[in-house]
Amino acid sequence: MISEVLQGLCEVGQRQLMHNEYVEAERTLAAAEQQAWDELDFDTLARLYMPLQEARRQRRQKCGEGRVCLDLIANAPQDRIEGPRVVENYPFGQLLVAGWASIEPAKQVRQLAAAHRLYLETFLAAVYPTPDGRVVLVVPEEDVSLPKASRQTADGLARVLPPHCLLLREHEIPPGVRQGTAQTYAQVMALWERLHAPFLKAADAQRDPISKIESYRRTIRVDYACELAHQRLAEVARALARGG
Repeated sequence: MISEVLQGLCEVGQRQLMHNEYVEAERTLAAAEQQAWDELDFDTLARLYMPLQEARRQRRQKCGEGRVCLDLIANAPQDRIEGPRVVENYPFGQLLVAGWASIEPAKQVRQLAAAHRLYLETFLAAVYPTPDGRVVLVVPEEDVSLPKASRQTADGLARVLPPHCLLLREHEIPPGVRQGTAQTYAQVMALWERLHAPFLKAADAQRDPISKIESYRRTIRVDYACELAHQRLAEVARALARGG
């Protein structure tokens, strides 16, 4: 049976969602999801993933209504991008923050956005010099080991990158700060979809239900608002709850 603590988290999260408190609802429902997963409570998981998806979908849409800036990119090794300054200047919106051969500035932005419960999201990115100009690396997860900056070609850099990174040339990145619109939202969503696609595909290919759940959960760590991963998680959990 569902524990009282878990039941309480689910009820609070649902109320927060009904009151349009999307960041708070996501945090509460994510805590419930983690507890249910730890307890292998598949019945509760099956019922949790759809409201959790909705909280995250609404959170992303709210972020998309703010300012969109996808070129917060270091220009040189000495050009330090400070996470607190970025959050101060862009407390609401969608960002791509790239340090010089480092994702630390983007990680700082994510941590501060979570701590202050802001409708603010950023890709994890780093910039590298090449003989043909700078390229921007977008990584799927925080715990990656990145190469040091050296003036190698983009193809040479691609060969030493962690798996499933996106390598973007500067002309592929929309410049400047823009107010969020349907067009900017589509551009940002296209990047998220490219980033989570290999992880979603790998999860779909799993045969064991537990491995499948773990892989879908990893997909969500890459892209917190991946709707297909949430939907398929609910399906797998539902089948397990029924003894399938």
